[in-house]
Amino acid sequence: MDIYWIRDKKQHGPATVPDIISLVQMGELTPETPGWHAGCSKWMPLRELPALADFLGDLHSKTKGKPTPEETTHPPKDALPEIREPERTQALQMEVTLPSSEAIADRSTVSLPLPRTRLVARLIDSTLYAALAAGVIYLLGIPYTDLLLPLFWAPIIVIEALLLTYLGTTPGKRIMGIAVSTFGPSVTPMTLGRALFRSLSIYVLGMGCYLFPLGLITMLISYFMLTRRGITMWDAQCMTLPLQRRKATVGHFLAAGVIIYAALQLMAQAFIRTPGTLELMEQASPEMTRTLREMMPELNQTPQQPKATAQPLN
Repeated sequence: MDIYWIRDKKQHGPATVPDIISLVQMGELTPETPGWHAGCSKWMPLRELPALADFLGDLHSKTKGKPTPEETTHPPKDALPEIREPERTQALQMEVTLPSSEAIADRSTVSLPLPRTRLVARLIDSTLYAALAAGVIYLLGIPYTDLLLPLFWAPIIVIEALLLTYLGTTPGKRIMGIAVSTFGPSVTPMTLGRALFRSLSIYVLGMGCYLFPLGLITMLISYFMLTRRGITMWDAQCMTLPLQRRKATVGHFLAAGVIIYAALQLMAQAFIRTPGTLELMEQASPEMTRTLREMMPELNQTPQQPKATAQPLN
């Protein structure tokens, strides 16, 4: 859905729905700014556009600045983007779909989550998964090797996709009050294929396949783009949009910190006891491994070998 708008007596655009929402959130535009998209016969305030009404309908009284005189008057007809005749008679209604169990009572209060809220939600999901996967590996007695690391994180793509398809959220997002929706010209529930593509894009573009330092670099780039544009590359490609259903308070962030710390502790305990882990750590950092063995004496226990008995000389 391409949206155009008028600012400083000039036509701007096109931009997507998330782009417009982010520009309003950052104060670059106001809900009163004249806008247009396919299906509209004239310019009208952004908050009245069918594609944006659910998001901006209640924001006109909460914006920081007031619209300028040129924003409150309709531009000349020659500034209007070309409209096909069939599109003049039928407006396209944009709807955001959420799971029925997570329906929002007042959609006018919906907002986009802050980058830090999304980052914390991602950290909760990643550490919870890491603790679960490390526990499974320990219980199955799978020895740790260099090949295990990329295989360790791969299942998170499928797990996250299944959660988004059937629940519309993940444990971390739910704690921080976030749900992921789709947007388009009609009601289109998130399919498993779209969710898989989104999770794969996050795995590669957002988390750098969880490889250090690639993961740190991709996370910083994604955070910077989200701060600047209000939408990530994968959401723009998949036509998905995270929504802040419930305000994330200080208590939610504190709870998130406790969960992340506990999950990291569980993951570390499971990994240390996994066969082959200490040997690889000893090669990389003998001093750290020695300290770890002193702190956890049970790691030094090895199966006792039968003592050899002396044989008399003939």
